[in-house]
Amino acid sequence: MQSKSRFRPLKIGDVFIIIFFLLSVFFLPRNQGEKVIISVDKSKNFVYHLNQNREIIVNGKLGTAKIVIGDGRVRILNSPCPLKICEKKGWISKKGDFIICIPNRVVIKITGKEFDAITE
Repeated sequence: MQSKSRFRPLKIGDVFIIIFFLLSVFFLPRNQGEKVIISVDKSKNFVYHLNQNREIIVNGKLGTAKIVIGDGRVRILNSPCPLKICEKKGWISKKGDFIICIPNRVVIKITGKEFDAITE
């Protein structure tokens, strides 16, 4: 006796959903960010423009983290966290991008212009 497969073949609707998802994730443009919001331990928020090149030192739970803003992008250059995942994230520049250093409780988020929809 043959066992039934748990998986069914893809239907045309499934293919359209997969294609739409891939197009929206990989090919729709995102707006260039304008500002950087740096939050430390949910209590301190610092706001900087992406067009201002600078180095920022913030004191998190574990110690100091060095953040660099340059050429319209931002990254964590040095952090006291053990795994350094936030450093490995690299540069971010688009609206909605973020870097989170959970052990040091530092969050970097890029924001941009908000557009209103006009309807008639």
